[in-house]
Amino acid sequence: MAFRFSIRDKPLPTLGLIACLFPMVCLLLFVVGLPNRSLAQSKTDSLWAIWSDAGQHDTVRLKAIQELAWSMMYSHPDSTELLARMELEYAWKINSKKWQGKALNVLGGTYHVRGDYLSALGEYKKALNALMEAGEQRSVAAMFNNIGLIYRERGHNRIALDYYEKYLRIGAALRDNDILASGYNNLGTIYSDQGDFKKALEYYEQALQLAEQMDDKTGVAIAYNNIGSVHVKQENFAKALECYHASLRLREQIDDVRGIGLVHHNIGLIHKDRKDYSQAHEHFQMALRIQEKLGDKPGLANLYYGMGTSFIEQKSHAKAIEWCAKGLAVSEQIGALRHARNTCNCLYEAHKALGQIEKALRWHERYVSYSDSLQQEETSKRLEQMEFAKQILADSLGQEEEKLKMEIAYRGEVRKRDKITNMLLVGGAVVLALAIGFWSRMLYFRRYSQMFQHKAENLEKQHLLNEIALLKTQVNPHFLFNSLSILSSLVKKDPELSEQFIDQLARSYRYILEQKEQSLVNLRTELEFIKSYAFLLKIRFENKFNLKFILSDEVLDKHKIAPMTLQLLIENAVKHNRMSLKEPLVVEVTFDEGGQTLLVKNRLQPRTTPANSTGVGLQNIANRYALLTDRLVWAGEREDEFVVKVPLLQ
Repeated sequence: MAFRFSIRDKPLPTLGLIACLFPMVCLLLFVVGLPNRSLAQSKTDSLWAIWSDAGQHDTVRLKAIQELAWSMMYSHPDSTELLARMELEYAWKINSKKWQGKALNVLGGTYHVRGDYLSALGEYKKALNALMEAGEQRSVAAMFNNIGLIYRERGHNRIALDYYEKYLRIGAALRDNDILASGYNNLGTIYSDQGDFKKALEYYEQALQLAEQMDDKTGVAIAYNNIGSVHVKQENFAKALECYHASLRLREQIDDVRGIGLVHHNIGLIHKDRKDYSQAHEHFQMALRIQEKLGDKPGLANLYYGMGTSFIEQKSHAKAIEWCAKGLAVSEQIGALRHARNTCNCLYEAHKALGQIEKALRWHERYVSYSDSLQQEETSKRLEQMEFAKQILADSLGQEEEKLKMEIAYRGEVRKRDKITNMLLVGGAVVLALAIGFWSRMLYFRRYSQMFQHKAENLEKQHLLNEIALLKTQVNPHFLFNSLSILSSLVKKDPELSEQFIDQLARSYRYILEQKEQSLVNLRTELEFIKSYAFLLKIRFENKFNLKFILSDEVLDKHKIAPMTLQLLIENAVKHNRMSLKEPLVVEVTFDEGGQTLLVKNRLQPRTTPANSTGVGLQNIANRYALLTDRLVWAGEREDEFVVKVPLLQ
């Protein structure tokens, strides 16, 4: 699916859905202000020369730097940001609201392309205010479009719809078919997101008709691509292919290389879903050649992964390993964590299918490590959603303030009309009404502020409780996988030991199921579970791991602890420390001198390749105890040991 992204006064097309699946991670190719690229170098040099020429008219210079910034938007957004800030500084210098708005729009576009939606929204709104002051209606329409795109991409379709309707109203007032076609595409996208495919197709067809009337081949190609995407969602693959091929023919006519690659990828995905792998690979290869030529690393990562999964479906696991390894390398290079995690899972599945259990385990561990990192990223996204909620509230308050200003202005007019005949009476009434109005508004805002603050506190507390609930039910999936793999090998070699292993594994999971709803358990109960857990670790690591308890019986029954606290701390030690028969990892559990704090410590034996640490486990333990006691959980290095101090409760 494609949408139109308004950077200039005329809305311009993006690359489409697939190109938006990853952040545009690019190197800053800007030395002493000059971009060094061979493609269209002469035009780039010409634009830079115009901007650098102080003798040129201000408008000519600003147009040149904006066109230069726009040309680098998708390939080098960091360079575009530098150019936009230079343009903005000059617009401030000459006090031009129009060019301030245009520069802020480009600056917002750089954040938009890189996926920083909150920053993009802030710049777009500043641009909107400047352009409204300048009276630039067409540019104001572009801002409504871009702000609508932000809200739609963040899942706030109702607010997006409001901005799209403002965009269309200006287009209708200006009789601008470009704006109307783009607006119809936007509305179609909203209804497609909501599953109302009939309405989505109606709006896409209107956009197609307008683009054909204007002989806008790019717009026609986008409309066909959007219509095809709806048919894909309806699983009407024959019609979807017709639309995609129509889009492809137009893009070939206008030499839209990036768009050609996008459509080939879309066609390949349809053939892959239909198990027509020869056709799928043919289109993937054509898309691949284009993406490699353009150096589009996000697109390449997506294609490599698609090729890998298609070979897994065909049971060609060696080829799957080759393509997924390429996808992982590119994903790690551009920092695409979610895609890196998926390619690790692809490699795990392929090696497992080939019977290469040890390699499969290593890839599964990397998959889990990336999952941990993504969990932290999801938390950041939830915080961003809260920021968006605050922004939406600010919009609502702003609208109320605007209504209040209109009401005050109206009352002023009434006072002016009646000033001669009844100046004192009307003036006194208006003053009284204003006083009452402001007083009531003050009370309203105070109550609303208190309500919002209370709601935010409840959300924060609920978020913490959700994390704790997740922690209680969480058992590291690769631990279960490893345990079952070890058990399968033990059954043949040592049946007696395998029975012991099954018994201890059952004890461990029984404890997890029985205690998951509890806030506190007896220390003795927790230690019995840890003994079973330690037995499994000793078997897994072939006596390279040991657990020591230095505890008195009277304290075991006297004190309590949050369930699974020790399991998380031991797992953390195993994750970050090396172990061998010569240097086994020993975790010691004991009390401090006062007997009120549990100490969990191990000698520092850092791995050669450090594990990817998010700190989520220790932070969750600290958060749990924050709800149970005022005493803090402490963790840190002490001499050559890593020590965690956990409060004992009663």
